[in-house]
Amino acid sequence: MGVAKAEDVNDGDCSPGASVLLSSDREIDLGETFRLESGETLNDRRLRVRLTGPEGAPVVVVSGGISAGRKVADAEDGPGWWRDIVNKGGAVDMSRHRILGFDFLPGDEKEALTITPDDQARALAHALDALDIETIHGFVGASYGGFVGLAFAARYPKRIARLSVVSAAARPDPMATALRGIQRRIILLGWKSGKPEEGVALARELAMTTYRSADEFRGRFSSAPLGPHAGDPYDVCGYLISRGEAYARAMSAPRYLTLSDSLDRANIDLSKVVADCLFIASKTDRLVPAADTEAASRGVKGRSSYLAIESLVGHDAFLCDAGEFSGQLKEFIERG
Repeated sequence: MGVAKAEDVNDGDCSPGASVLLSSDREIDLGETFRLESGETLNDRRLRVRLTGPEGAPVVVVSGGISAGRKVADAEDGPGWWRDIVNKGGAVDMSRHRILGFDFLPGDEKEALTITPDDQARALAHALDALDIETIHGFVGASYGGFVGLAFAARYPKRIARLSVVSAAARPDPMATALRGIQRRIILLGWKSGKPEEGVALARELAMTTYRSADEFRGRFSSAPLGPHAGDPYDVCGYLISRGEAYARAMSAPRYLTLSDSLDRANIDLSKVVADCLFIASKTDRLVPAADTEAASRGVKGRSSYLAIESLVGHDAFLCDAGEFSGQLKEFIERG
């Protein structure tokens, strides 16, 4: 099963710079007794994590979208998927904090599994136990990672001091579920037709239209066709095709199905979240409407603040417009 590479997390046109610290990868065995909420079992019971930053420093867990993984910050083996946020001196300062990134379940599975954000949270807690980390200073979660962060804070209130949720909420918006449902049916159609990579690529093309805003596409692409015949691509189509093909090389059909479905199974009991919270939303986000993120900020029991940023991008603002909230995030992570 493929695991998304850092360069495949976004569409490649949100580029920053950062400095490098040595990192350490670990494989945590979840054990034979670990069961998913669905009752299903994992054939691959390993949770792959990466620690970056000074030993003994306060631990901050960082988690992103379904394509993101343990390679959060720039490291000796290449760039990190959130290098704008996690770097030396950055909003999540890896010279002052020990950063824990992790690959979402499932690992090397041949079939799709039913996995919830709470399952991911329980696996993370198991990894923390194995690493002798009793409590974490903070959890910064964006998109799917924000749902997982909320699930962790709700299940383990004594193990987390502060939580930042970016472009996520307590549960999915029905329109987002509708769009992802179409993507999953496309994946299944390709899989059953013996063309799983084509199904993944097409589903990713559709997904990309939901990550970005209409205004951004309007400013980037021409409406003129690239050929004289019906069916010839347009400028925007070429862009989407290239992103879909790149994604299909990095993400298998079973993994995509599993994680897409997992997003739609999020249902967090906000009354159990007592950590200090910072919620951040993009006003143009179609997948997680800003109103849903704001409602979640009001629903938690801990001290909570809310920030809505201006962005042309939409849901991908957490990747492409990190500068719009990095100052507030840094203050939140570092305050006493």
